[in-house]
Amino acid sequence: MGVTRKYIRRLLTITFVLLVAQDSFAQMEVSSGIDLSYPILLNPNNSKLNYGQISFGLRFGIAYKPAETQFFPILTAAFGRTRLPLKQFGQDVAFVNFDYLNVMLNENYIVRFTSSELFLYGGIGFTYLMKKGVGIAGPAGETMKASIDSTAYLTSTFPALNIGFEYNYGESAGKDLYLTMGLNFQYILLLSDRNTYYLNVDKPGNIHDKYTASLAGNVITPGFYIAIHYLLHVHKKGGMYL
Repeated sequence: MGVTRKYIRRLLTITFVLLVAQDSFAQMEVSSGIDLSYPILLNPNNSKLNYGQISFGLRFGIAYKPAETQFFPILTAAFGRTRLPLKQFGQDVAFVNFDYLNVMLNENYIVRFTSSELFLYGGIGFTYLMKKGVGIAGPAGETMKASIDSTAYLTSTFPALNIGFEYNYGESAGKDLYLTMGLNFQYILLLSDRNTYYLNVDKPGNIHDKYTASLAGNVITPGFYIAIHYLLHVHKKGGMYL
């Protein structure tokens, strides 16, 4: 956990330095939007691509965006509810529900066209996962019940990377207030030998099975989002105006 805290402190320090740097043509941009994502985790405990894991959330961002620039940094935070597979048995999968927080520091590159803009970006950050319960997805999921007997070596904060692009089309391109649509691909590393769950599954016929599984491997999360952006212009002496 000490390494994780040090990583987060460095990320926030870099972000602060980027955001307080100003010149007479600087602009600060704030944004908010909604997320739709589909996390995929394949490992020895699970091989199913679909376990009912469509996720919804909200996102917010703040960027330092000098006028007429092609590169600018943005700090984004997204939160919502998601699920990850814990153990597959037959056609059914026991999963864990999580509340998530994604914090990413991205560098954007703007490609300008006649009547549109394309933002290409990539960056680093972390994901925080808070366990909210377990369930079973699959053809017989409603006839079974899962519960967690105990856990070991739990970790809640994980390193993450992402790449993506946003598209701004039409009359709002180049304006202070504009709407974008984006695609994002996030990678989360779940370390091995950690996050072990001891699971009880009650099945029809008074059958009680016990499983041991770990949340480990590589989470790939494609996502779609819509965001609204607004530019705050900065005076030469550091003041802002709308």
